[in-house]
Amino acid sequence: MDKIKAYAKADPRVHRGVPEFLDSKGFSEDAIGALLEFDMALFRWRRMAERGEFKGKVLENLDEKLDPAMLQGLLSVAQIGSGLGRHAAQEPTIGLVADVMAVDPSRASRIVAGLVERGFIMRSAAQDDARKSILTLTPKAGAFLRQFTLSKWHIMSDVFGAWEADEIEVFSRLMRRYVSDVVRVVSEEKDPTPEAEKT
Repeated sequence: MDKIKAYAKADPRVHRGVPEFLDSKGFSEDAIGALLEFDMALFRWRRMAERGEFKGKVLENLDEKLDPAMLQGLLSVAQIGSGLGRHAAQEPTIGLVADVMAVDPSRASRIVAGLVERGFIMRSAAQDDARKSILTLTPKAGAFLRQFTLSKWHIMSDVFGAWEADEIEVFSRLMRRYVSDVVRVVSEEKDPTPEAEKT
């Protein structure tokens, strides 16, 4: 347990019985140490994401500057319209943007209004309901998103530049597996239907 004791000095959360809990679940000492290291790495990543450091670096050399909320709003419209991370592509609306951004519709409406004013988004009435606005990316938005994507991959290429191809492949495969399993476990916890009733 020497390795785990070393992590306890760096992360006070370890004192709260985490190693003992993982041991009771059947994880080996090496696995427990690796999981604690992974948790610390995730903590550092979340802190950087919360501060907007990565996106800030991506935006550094772009022609247009968007504050974090407007950038997230624009990315949300693009994701909804393309179906990225969703079951299928949909016509973006303020309600869907609010859902993706996890903000209330009035906040999403203000963000969209700012994007319309800046020329990134156009509104048009839905064919089935004139009261509902469909959001469409403008050519300006398309150009910005192309720049944004290339800037992101410029940074990513620097991050992975010294990695071997097999390291990238293994990391990608395991990261996809991790995300998939997190989604599965979280989804199961949200579903109150007993297993017997699902069949």
